[in-house]
Amino acid sequence: MAIIFDKLGHIARVGLNNPETRNALDPDTLLDLFRAWEECQRDDSVRVVILYSALPDIFCSGMDLKKSIPVLTGVRKPVTEGEKWLVSDWQSVGKAMLKHKFLDRPVISTVHGYCITGGFEMTMGCELRVASEDAVFQMRETKLGIMPISGSNVFLARQVGYARAMEILLTGDNFSARTLYEWGFLNRVVPREKLMDEAMSLAETIAANGPRSVRAMVRCSRQIQGKSLEEALILETEIGAPIFVSEDAREGVRAQKEKRKPMFK
Repeated sequence: MAIIFDKLGHIARVGLNNPETRNALDPDTLLDLFRAWEECQRDDSVRVVILYSALPDIFCSGMDLKKSIPVLTGVRKPVTEGEKWLVSDWQSVGKAMLKHKFLDRPVISTVHGYCITGGFEMTMGCELRVASEDAVFQMRETKLGIMPISGSNVFLARQVGYARAMEILLTGDNFSARTLYEWGFLNRVVPREKLMDEAMSLAETIAANGPRSVRAMVRCSRQIQGKSLEEALILETEIGAPIFVSEDAREGVRAQKEKRKPMFK
């Protein structure tokens, strides 16, 4: 399997694990990712998801164009289940890469080694990002004479600012974890050996909070994109108001008064 999937309490972990392609996103891997996000959405016990690489020296080498392009352009017929899915439901590829995010749980991207093109774009679709000191990020499409179409032209300027986004996209150069931390793209940069521990600590903190409020804030952050200020404020109230009358909200207040940890359901 190109994907490792497990659950630790309220935390699900999705690991990229394809040594042959250095975690390139081929059709079958993308289908496995899509199914993993679906499983996390179905399971109400899942409150946070960690995306990581199980390989020792790389997070993701980007889209596997050698396998995808011939199928998409009709040069050859789809053979594998993933290839058939790819040509029949192209929009779901965007969901697999978190470009179109239907999962209303926060995803923490945990990056070490090289994080290239499609892998970089999938990280842009995550709510939180932790990287090791050796992590290197690159959007190299322009060096290949092509253009990225999995969200970076939309998301990156919002996340690091217009000028910095254009530098990343137009130069195709490598950018260190330290630089992207200083630019506000990363939440944490830690030594490699502490990477998963840091991500788990962050996930555990979030998982201990009200699950309804966390899921609502994830939905809100996506749905207000592109809205006017007035529309965004109305949407925030529509999504957030029901949380105030939920059992979680009542339990949170009770726990504060009783000076104990809340038992959210």
